[in-house]
Amino acid sequence: MNKLTFSIVLCGLSAPIYAHQSIHGNSRPDSVDVRTTVTYRSNEAAPADEVWQIPGVLMGGEALPVSKGATLDDVQLLGHLNIKEGYFASTKIGTHGHDGSTEVSLENLWFGANTEFYNQVMLFEVGKMSTEVTPTASFHASDGAYSEAPLLADVFFGRHFVDIGVRASSSFYGFNLGVELFNGDNFPSSSGDGTAAVYVHTPVRYQNIKGQFGSWLMFGDAKSRTDLRYEDGHNHSDSQLSASDLAFTGDTLMFGIYGDITWQLNPITLDAGFEWISADIDGVLVDSTQSAAYLSTQDGYSLQMGVALDSHHISVKYERLVIDNRFTQTSQTFVQSTGLYNEDFEPEKFAVAWVWDVYEDFTLRTEWYQDNTQEKQTSRWSLGLVWQYKLL
Repeated sequence: MNKLTFSIVLCGLSAPIYAHQSIHGNSRPDSVDVRTTVTYRSNEAAPADEVWQIPGVLMGGEALPVSKGATLDDVQLLGHLNIKEGYFASTKIGTHGHDGSTEVSLENLWFGANTEFYNQVMLFEVGKMSTEVTPTASFHASDGAYSEAPLLADVFFGRHFVDIGVRASSSFYGFNLGVELFNGDNFPSSSGDGTAAVYVHTPVRYQNIKGQFGSWLMFGDAKSRTDLRYEDGHNHSDSQLSASDLAFTGDTLMFGIYGDITWQLNPITLDAGFEWISADIDGVLVDSTQSAAYLSTQDGYSLQMGVALDSHHISVKYERLVIDNRFTQTSQTFVQSTGLYNEDFEPEKFAVAWVWDVYEDFTLRTEWYQDNTQEKQTSRWSLGLVWQYKLL
C-alpha cells in the first residue's frame, strides 16, 4: 500500500464520528492579538561554540539550539481583518530568539477569499503563510505547553514552515481538503524550486470528546541547498560559527498522520496526541572536493498525553527518530565528514511540562527535558512566563 492510499484509507476508517467544520477564513471576527514568552533554562542544548547538528539528518531553516539562561523566545502580533463579504487579510509580525538576540520581521501576510466551485464553497488563499498540513510545522513558543520546538518540527520543517504560496481548501462531508503550492523558500526545498502539498483533516466531536485527525503528503525539490542557519538573517547573533559547505540536490517526499483528542471528564480534562512523519530523500551530496549519492528514509514519532484540573495542566511528551541512510559512489571518509553517518544512533527527546494560568492573561510554565538528540545526553529544566492579550 503506497503512502497516498494509506492516507485516504486512514481518514475513511475514522469518518463515522466526524462533524462538519467550516474552513471559511472570513468566519473569524476581526482581531488583533499579542503573544510573548520569556524562558530561563538551566542548560543549553548544544555547546555555544559548536554547530548544532542532529546526527544522521540534514538540517536547515531556523532549527537552532536553545541556550542557557534567560531568553525572549517568542513575540507575535497577529491581525485578522474581514475587508468585505468573502474577502479577508491576515498578518503576523513575529520574532524568535536565538542566543539572546532577537529580530522582528513580517512573518506572515496573506489574503483569502471564498467562492463557489461546482456548488461547493471553497477558500482560496495567497501570500506569505504557514503550511496547514500539520500543526507541528507552525511551532511558536507562546502557543502550547512547551517552549522548545518539537524534534519533528526541527528535522522535517526547519522548525516552522513559512513560504510564499497559494492554497485552495474546502469542506466535503466532514473532511477538510486542501492543496498547497509554495515557492520553495522553506526547508527542505530551495528557493524557486517549489514545494507542493495535499492534506485531509477530519474534525471530531462525539459527546464530550473533541479533536482532529489528519494525513498529508508534501513534495519538495532542492538544488545546491546548504545549511544557512548560522548565516546573517538566520542566527540573529554575533556568533562566528558557520555550517559546512555541504550542498544537497534532490527530492524530499514526506508523508504524515497525526491526531489529537480532548476528553472532558468534569472536573478534569484528559488530552492525548500522536504523530508520525516519514521522509524519503533521494539526491546527491557535494562539498568543495567530493560527492556522494544519497538515499535516506527518516521516520519521526511523537506521543503526548496530559491532564488538566482548574488552572493547572501537566503534560508529558516523547519523540524519536529512526534513520536509515545509504551512500554510494563515494568514500567512507567523505561519508563520515558529512555528519550523516549515525551508526544506528536514534535521537530521542523526553519532556514534562507543568502549565499554570496564574493570573488573567499570564501563564507560568515549567519544563524538564531529557535530551538524547546528541551522542552526549543532556538534561535541563526551564521556567517561563507567557503573556497572551487580545487587543481587539
